[in-house]
Amino acid sequence: MKVDYQERIDLSVGELKIILSEQRTITNRQKVQALYWLKAGVSPSLTDVAERLGVHRITVHRWLKQYIVGGLPSLLKIGKSTGRPRVIPKDIIAELSNKLSEESCEFKSYKEIGKWVEDKYQISVKYQTLHKQVHYRMKAKLKVPRGSSIKKDNAAGIDLKK
Repeated sequence: MKVDYQERIDLSVGELKIILSEQRTITNRQKVQALYWLKAGVSPSLTDVAERLGVHRITVHRWLKQYIVGGLPSLLKIGKSTGRPRVIPKDIIAELSNKLSEESCEFKSYKEIGKWVEDKYQISVKYQTLHKQVHYRMKAKLKVPRGSSIKKDNAAGIDLKK
């Protein structure tokens, strides 16, 4: 049984062409392109559209079903990937950020921060995870005065600063 896709698509060819030119993501462009080809009659079947776009025919069928059920906004909606939750919750990160921004920061190493998190929140965090969070995401640096050389002349250093 042949399905008439032109009747199922409510938008005109001109409207689809304008919407196609407005798309910024590749997937949305492909979705509108599929609707355009089906409405214009360029491609007679979903298989032909799928071959032209380089996707599976089931994908094109899913797009068409999405369009029929929810319209164009449903088709062009880009879902956000949830991903895996962070090991360190947001409230702990906020408190850690406040502690690191204080003038009298008590942390001298990432191990001390890890111990503080474990003592206060009972969460064991790997060193690598903690370093990535504090150094790269929070852009915080542990400012620790390092030892000075015994041979260094302190008076010369003071004169240099002046």
